Amino acid sequence: MGRRTVDPLRARARARLLERRPLRVDPGQLREALGDLDLGAALRGPALRALPTVARFEESLAGLDDQGRQDLLRRADATAAHRFDLLGSGPTDLGARIDWSRDFLHGYRWERKYAELLPTYVPGADVKMPWELSRSQHLPLLAAAFRVSGDRAYLDELGSQMSSWIDGNPVEFGVNWICTMDVAIRAANWVAALVIAAPEIAAEPWAETVASSLLLHGRFIRDHPEWAPVRSNHYLSDVVGLLVVASLFAAGAEGRDWLAWGRGQLVGEMEHEVREDGCSHEASIPYHRLVTELFLCGAAALRAAPGTELPPSFERKLDLMLDFVAAYTRPDGLAPQIGDNDDGRFLPLDDYAKADPRSHLHLFEQAGRPAPPPPGAAGFPAGGYFILRGGDLYLMIRCGDTGLGGEGGHAHNDQLSFELSHRDEPLIEDPGAYRYAPDAELRKLFRSTAFHATLQPDGAEQNALPDPPRFPLGDRTHAEPLAWEPDALRPAFEGTHHGFEHLSAPLRHRRRLELDPASSVLRIVDTVEGPGSHDLLWTFPLGPAEEIATEAATAVVVFQASEMRIEAERVQFEVFEGLYSPRYGIKEPRRFLRARGRCSQGDERFEFRLSVVPRH
Repeated sequence: MGRRTVDPLRARARARLLERRPLRVDPGQLREALGDLDLGAALRGPALRALPTVARFEESLAGLDDQGRQDLLRRADATAAHRFDLLGSGPTDLGARIDWSRDFLHGYRWERKYAELLPTYVPGADVKMPWELSRSQHLPLLAAAFRVSGDRAYLDELGSQMSSWIDGNPVEFGVNWICTMDVAIRAANWVAALVIAAPEIAAEPWAETVASSLLLHGRFIRDHPEWAPVRSNHYLSDVVGLLVVASLFAAGAEGRDWLAWGRGQLVGEMEHEVREDGCSHEASIPYHRLVTELFLCGAAALRAAPGTELPPSFERKLDLMLDFVAAYTRPDGLAPQIGDNDDGRFLPLDDYAKADPRSHLHLFEQAGRPAPPPPGAAGFPAGGYFILRGGDLYLMIRCGDTGLGGEGGHAHNDQLSFELSHRDEPLIEDPGAYRYAPDAELRKLFRSTAFHATLQPDGAEQNALPDPPRFPLGDRTHAEPLAWEPDALRPAFEGTHHGFEHLSAPLRHRRRLELDPASSVLRIVDTVEGPGSHDLLWTFPLGPAEEIATEAATAVVVFQASEMRIEAERVQFEVFEGLYSPRYGIKEPRRFLRARGRCSQGDERFEFRLSVVPRH
């Protein structure tokens, strides 16, 4: 959620210039940008070819059964009624005219000032609320509802919302021009909606205004890329969004220039942002989902452009990104929420207001291929993830750097933490991220060591937690895999990190996790190395538990379909009332199991035995 460095004097001068001469596109400029195509032909030609996910969605509309049709129209009707459920808001009626600059959950409204002079972080508000609404990911539903029903009320509403947005957000003014990533995602979804509604929209009175705005969106993206020496999903979104806009103007010189620039940037970002094992360098599985979707959509747009090829190295890494998705997907079809999560998508289309954001299986549909069966074991040492499957158990372990060149922008204090599932039931589960703003203490809590399935001495953090709105976590942990034995009779992983060596009595945590598939047992051996004495806390964030019973060194947790017994010596178990966030902005009560112990001077080992049996 960062922003570019702002020169106030230059920004004020630019604001004064644009107040006198707002950015506009006259009909002649639009015709030149479209080249030898009219708007309808550009939408149903190069733009449609660049958006195969939109083409498949459109084709699926003809085969909808009654239930599917009613579900689509129900969601479109909510959008037409200006009723939105975004980022934990719950269904909210925004009234007859949408205020695109307002955080409607917390009640704050950003002024219509030059964007670079506006604050991104406002105490008590969340800038992601107006940004998310203005991404316009709901608009393709209106276009689809028009296509399915033939009711032009949906078409009128599509034009009305786009026109309202343009009127309320002059180019470079207002909160919705602060972040180029959101400009790019909005532009892509506008193009998608127009493609679905074409060719009828070409005759609408608002069509030329929207097409002109898209040309201005493209120019803004090209002039305001979120480039930095270490780049992330923001810059990648800029590139891919511009590629989608460029497809609409591919018959004109400006569009062709954007395509050429975008190709070079997309190929470069694959090398910069994706590790050699296919993991995004952001140290977050939800952001790996977004980055993979962006590369899929960007590659599709380029493959559709005449004379454009992507190098084999790009295609190989894209395949590895999908291999990682197949490996980390749990038996219940959902993904672990390791690292930050803002439910970010590029082109959700029919998933909008329907899909569970914890499912990443849509990526295979977007890639135009079926999801492969998951591997029994898969190690991703560059990304810092290790997955074991044996018998009825699924185990995922986190041990790697904090991402983004050591900045740790979307990482949590989760080194040597793990997730455990039995069949399709999560038993130990990462609690997620909740919200980036406005509650600073909850933001820090969800990132903290004590909210992850790992060891914490003396209440210390693996990495110092920054106060919001700052994201960088740093990386003093320098986590290291020590052993990876996926083919052993009892598959195992061992790793260590250095996050507690800053303590007055330095301590190093080494952990070995060993799976016994035959007996459904996970054995954890934690070795604490250091010269001093420490109070130790182990946390086990639980899946939805029905009952928990603890004794001195034993805990029994009953789930709907499984029972887990944890045994250890020299610790005392207790139940802690924690939190779980299934998606951005939503938190639910969730019980954690914790164990307390103490180590004295010297190296000590603590062993936990987790045995799981089915209840039925």
